[in-house]
Amino acid sequence: MDFFTLPINNLDLIILIISCFLGSLITTSVGAGGGLFVIAGMSMVLPAATLLSIHALTQAGAGLVRSFIFRKYIIFKVFLLFLIGTLIGYSLSIHFLITLPEYKMKFILGLGIIILNFLPTFQIKKVTNVMIIFVGVITGFLTMFIGAMGPIVILFLGSFIKNRQYIVGTLAWCISFQNLGKSIIFGNLGFDYSAWIFLIIILILVSYLGTIIGKKLLDKSNDILFRKILKVVILILGSKLIFDSINIYLSL
Repeated sequence: MDFFTLPINNLDLIILIISCFLGSLITTSVGAGGGLFVIAGMSMVLPAATLLSIHALTQAGAGLVRSFIFRKYIIFKVFLLFLIGTLIGYSLSIHFLITLPEYKMKFILGLGIIILNFLPTFQIKKVTNVMIIFVGVITGFLTMFIGAMGPIVILFLGSFIKNRQYIVGTLAWCISFQNLGKSIIFGNLGFDYSAWIFLIIILILVSYLGTIIGKKLLDKSNDILFRKILKVVILILGSKLIFDSINIYLSL
Protein backbone atom coordinates (compact mmCIF):
# COMPACT_ATOMS: atom_id res chain seq x y z
CA MET A 1 0.00 0.00 0.00
CA ASP A 2 1.26 3.49 -0.89
CA PHE A 3 2.43 5.49 2.16
CA PHE A 4 0.03 8.36 1.41
CA THR A 5 -3.00 6.10 0.90
CA LEU A 6 -5.47 6.34 3.75
CA PRO A 7 -7.22 3.11 4.86
CA ILE A 8 -10.46 5.00 5.56
CA ASN A 9 -12.88 7.16 3.55
CA ASN A 10 -13.12 10.96 3.72
CA LEU A 11 -16.09 11.04 6.09
CA ASP A 12 -14.33 8.75 8.56
CA LEU A 13 -11.22 10.92 8.26
CA ILE A 14 -13.24 14.03 9.19
CA ILE A 15 -14.66 12.25 12.24
CA LEU A 16 -11.17 11.26 13.40
CA ILE A 17 -9.75 14.75 12.79
CA ILE A 18 -12.53 16.39 14.81
CA SER A 19 -12.18 13.81 17.59
CA CYS A 20 -8.40 14.26 17.90
CA PHE A 21 -8.55 18.05 17.72
CA LEU A 22 -11.24 18.35 20.38
CA GLY A 23 -9.66 15.57 22.44
CA SER A 24 -6.34 17.42 22.66
CA LEU A 25 -8.08 20.72 23.35
CA ILE A 26 -10.06 19.13 26.21
CA THR A 27 -7.08 17.33 27.74
CA THR A 28 -4.87 20.42 27.62
CA SER A 29 -7.43 22.93 28.89
CA VAL A 30 -9.19 20.76 31.48
CA GLY A 31 -6.58 18.11 32.27
CA ALA A 32 -8.44 14.91 31.35
CA GLY A 33 -11.15 13.54 29.11
CA GLY A 34 -9.51 13.88 25.73
CA GLY A 35 -8.34 10.28 25.58
CA LEU A 36 -11.80 8.86 26.17
CA PHE A 37 -13.25 11.42 23.74
CA VAL A 38 -10.81 10.27 21.06
CA ILE A 39 -11.40 6.57 21.67
CA ALA A 40 -15.15 7.19 21.44
CA GLY A 41 -14.70 8.90 18.07
CA MET A 42 -12.35 6.20 16.80
CA SER A 43 -14.77 3.46 17.83
CA MET A 44 -17.26 4.91 15.33
CA VAL A 45 -15.00 4.32 12.32
CA LEU A 46 -12.17 1.91 13.15
CA PRO A 47 -12.40 -1.89 13.30
CA ALA A 48 -12.42 -3.21 16.87
CA ALA A 49 -9.22 -5.18 16.25
CA THR A 50 -7.26 -2.01 15.45
CA LEU A 51 -8.90 0.46 17.84
CA LEU A 52 -6.64 0.23 20.91
CA SER A 53 -3.45 0.01 18.83
CA ILE A 54 -4.22 3.10 16.70
CA HIS A 55 -5.50 5.01 19.73
CA ALA A 56 -2.32 4.17 21.69
CA LEU A 57 0.13 5.38 19.05
CA THR A 58 -1.91 8.46 18.13
CA GLN A 59 -2.27 9.50 21.76
CA ALA A 60 1.39 8.74 22.39
CA GLY A 61 2.41 11.11 19.59
CA ALA A 62 -0.05 13.80 20.65
CA GLY A 63 0.99 13.37 24.28
CA LEU A 64 4.70 13.68 23.49
CA VAL A 65 3.99 16.96 21.71
CA ARG A 66 2.01 18.13 24.76
CA SER A 67 4.85 16.97 27.01
CA PHE A 68 7.31 19.13 25.08
CA ILE A 69 5.01 22.16 25.28
CA PHE A 70 4.63 21.64 29.06
CA ARG A 71 8.30 20.68 29.58
CA LYS A 72 8.68 23.43 32.21
CA TYR A 73 5.71 22.06 34.17
CA ILE A 74 6.62 18.54 35.20
CA ILE A 75 7.49 16.85 38.48
CA PHE A 76 10.11 14.39 37.20
CA LYS A 77 10.16 12.26 40.34
CA VAL A 78 6.44 11.55 39.98
CA PHE A 79 6.87 10.78 36.27
CA LEU A 80 9.79 8.38 36.77
CA LEU A 81 8.10 6.48 39.63
CA PHE A 82 4.87 6.29 37.62
CA LEU A 83 6.84 4.92 34.65
CA ILE A 84 8.38 2.20 36.84
CA GLY A 85 4.90 1.20 38.00
CA THR A 86 3.60 1.24 34.43
CA LEU A 87 6.29 -1.20 33.31
CA ILE A 88 5.28 -3.56 36.12
CA GLY A 89 1.64 -3.18 35.07
CA TYR A 90 2.54 -4.07 31.47
CA SER A 91 4.29 -7.21 32.69
CA LEU A 92 1.28 -8.28 34.73
CA SER A 93 -1.09 -7.71 31.81
CA ILE A 94 1.04 -9.87 29.52
CA HIS A 95 1.72 -12.77 31.88
CA PHE A 96 -1.56 -13.02 33.76
CA LEU A 97 -5.01 -13.67 32.38
CA ILE A 98 -7.57 -11.15 33.54
CA THR A 99 -10.54 -12.75 35.27
CA LEU A 100 -13.02 -9.86 35.28
CA PRO A 101 -15.10 -9.33 32.10
CA GLU A 102 -14.68 -5.97 30.35
CA TYR A 103 -18.11 -4.71 31.41
CA LYS A 104 -17.35 -5.35 35.08
CA MET A 105 -13.99 -3.59 34.86
CA LYS A 106 -15.56 -0.55 33.21
CA PHE A 107 -18.40 -0.41 35.74
CA ILE A 108 -16.06 -0.63 38.74
CA LEU A 109 -13.67 1.90 37.23
CA GLY A 110 -16.45 4.36 36.37
CA LEU A 111 -18.10 4.07 39.78
CA GLY A 112 -14.76 4.44 41.56
CA ILE A 113 -13.88 7.55 39.56
CA ILE A 114 -17.21 9.20 40.41
CA ILE A 115 -16.94 8.37 44.13
CA LEU A 116 -13.37 9.65 44.42
CA ASN A 117 -14.23 12.74 42.39
CA PHE A 118 -16.89 13.84 44.87
CA LEU A 119 -15.10 13.04 48.10
CA PRO A 120 -14.77 16.51 49.65
CA THR A 121 -11.44 15.71 51.28
CA PHE A 122 -9.80 13.57 48.59
CA GLN A 123 -6.34 14.97 49.15
CA ILE A 124 -3.08 13.22 49.93
CA LYS A 125 -1.12 15.24 52.47
CA LYS A 126 2.02 13.18 52.01
CA VAL A 127 2.38 11.20 48.82
CA THR A 128 4.85 8.31 49.00
CA ASN A 129 6.96 6.65 46.32
CA VAL A 130 4.97 3.44 46.79
CA MET A 131 1.69 5.28 46.10
CA ILE A 132 2.98 6.68 42.81
CA ILE A 133 4.35 3.31 41.69
CA PHE A 134 1.07 1.62 42.67
CA VAL A 135 -0.97 4.01 40.51
CA GLY A 136 1.44 3.29 37.65
CA VAL A 137 0.98 -0.47 38.12
CA ILE A 138 -2.82 -0.28 38.18
CA THR A 139 -3.13 2.03 35.16
CA GLY A 140 -0.38 0.23 33.24
CA PHE A 141 -2.30 -3.02 33.68
CA LEU A 142 -5.78 -1.64 32.94
CA THR A 143 -4.75 0.44 29.91
CA MET A 144 -3.97 -2.75 27.98
CA PHE A 145 -7.62 -3.80 28.23
CA ILE A 146 -9.71 -0.63 28.57
CA GLY A 147 -7.76 2.24 27.03
CA ALA A 148 -7.53 5.81 28.33
CA MET A 149 -6.36 6.05 31.95
CA GLY A 150 -6.22 9.85 32.20
CA PRO A 151 -9.16 10.23 34.62
CA ILE A 152 -7.54 7.95 37.22
CA VAL A 153 -4.11 9.54 36.94
CA ILE A 154 -5.37 13.13 37.10
CA LEU A 155 -7.51 12.33 40.15
CA PHE A 156 -4.36 11.08 41.84
CA LEU A 157 -2.15 13.98 40.69
CA GLY A 158 -4.80 16.56 41.58
CA SER A 159 -4.95 15.22 45.14
CA PHE A 160 -1.46 16.51 45.96
CA ILE A 161 -0.41 18.87 43.14
CA LYS A 162 -1.99 22.31 43.49
CA ASN A 163 -0.84 24.15 40.37
CA ARG A 164 -3.00 23.39 37.30
CA GLN A 165 -0.08 23.71 34.84
CA TYR A 166 1.95 21.16 36.80
CA ILE A 167 -1.06 18.82 36.93
CA VAL A 168 -1.53 18.96 33.14
CA GLY A 169 2.21 18.85 32.43
CA THR A 170 2.97 15.88 34.68
CA LEU A 171 -0.12 14.07 33.40
CA ALA A 172 1.04 14.62 29.79
CA TRP A 173 4.41 12.98 30.48
CA CYS A 174 2.91 10.07 32.40
CA ILE A 175 0.16 9.23 29.91
CA SER A 176 2.15 9.85 26.72
CA PHE A 177 4.92 7.43 27.72
CA GLN A 178 2.33 4.93 28.97
CA ASN A 179 0.64 5.05 25.56
CA LEU A 180 4.00 4.81 23.78
CA GLY A 181 4.91 1.67 25.70
CA LYS A 182 1.49 0.19 25.01
CA SER A 183 1.80 0.84 21.26
CA ILE A 184 5.24 -0.85 21.23
CA ILE A 185 3.78 -3.89 23.00
CA PHE A 186 0.91 -4.10 20.48
CA GLY A 187 3.47 -3.93 17.68
CA ASN A 188 5.53 -6.74 19.22
CA LEU A 189 2.37 -8.80 19.60
CA GLY A 190 1.83 -8.61 15.84
CA PHE A 191 -0.10 -5.46 15.01
CA ASP A 192 1.11 -3.93 11.71
CA TYR A 193 1.13 -0.13 11.89
CA SER A 194 2.52 0.37 8.37
CA ALA A 195 -0.86 0.89 6.67
CA TRP A 196 -1.89 3.41 9.33
CA ILE A 197 1.24 5.54 9.76
CA PHE A 198 0.23 8.40 7.43
CA LEU A 199 -3.20 8.62 9.10
CA ILE A 200 -1.57 8.64 12.54
CA ILE A 201 0.78 11.47 11.49
CA ILE A 202 -2.21 13.54 10.31
CA LEU A 203 -4.02 12.96 13.61
CA ILE A 204 -0.94 13.90 15.65
CA LEU A 205 -0.59 17.17 13.72
CA VAL A 206 -4.28 17.95 14.28
CA SER A 207 -3.82 17.11 17.97
CA TYR A 208 -0.96 19.62 18.11
CA LEU A 209 -3.32 22.39 17.01
CA GLY A 210 -5.80 21.35 19.69
CA THR A 211 -3.01 21.41 22.27
CA ILE A 212 -1.95 24.96 21.33
CA ILE A 213 -5.50 26.29 21.65
CA GLY A 214 -6.10 24.27 24.82
CA LYS A 215 -2.99 25.72 26.47
CA LYS A 216 -4.23 29.25 25.80
CA LEU A 217 -7.52 28.39 27.47
CA LEU A 218 -5.65 26.84 30.42
CA ASP A 219 -3.47 29.93 30.85
CA LYS A 220 -6.55 32.16 30.94
CA SER A 221 -8.31 30.07 33.58
CA ASN A 222 -7.53 29.94 37.31
CA ASP A 223 -6.97 27.04 39.72
CA ILE A 224 -10.47 27.24 41.26
CA LEU A 225 -12.24 27.32 37.88
CA PHE A 226 -9.93 24.59 36.58
CA ARG A 227 -10.85 22.22 39.43
CA LYS A 228 -14.58 22.92 39.09
CA ILE A 229 -14.52 22.16 35.37
CA LEU A 230 -12.36 19.10 36.00
CA LYS A 231 -14.92 17.69 38.45
CA VAL A 232 -17.69 18.02 35.86
CA VAL A 233 -15.56 16.41 33.14
CA ILE A 234 -14.57 13.48 35.38
CA LEU A 235 -18.24 12.96 36.34
CA ILE A 236 -19.12 12.73 32.64
CA LEU A 237 -16.24 10.33 31.97
CA GLY A 238 -17.13 8.09 34.91
CA SER A 239 -20.77 8.06 33.80
CA LYS A 240 -19.71 7.14 30.25
CA LEU A 241 -17.71 4.16 31.53
CA ILE A 242 -20.75 2.94 33.48
CA PHE A 243 -22.99 3.49 30.44
CA ASP A 244 -20.53 1.56 28.24
CA SER A 245 -20.42 -1.30 30.75
CA ILE A 246 -24.22 -1.58 30.71
CA ASN A 247 -24.27 -1.58 26.90
CA ILE A 248 -21.64 -4.35 26.81
CA TYR A 249 -23.57 -6.41 29.36
CA LEU A 250 -26.86 -6.03 27.49
CA SER A 251 -25.21 -7.08 24.22
CA LEU A 252 -23.91 -10.35 25.68
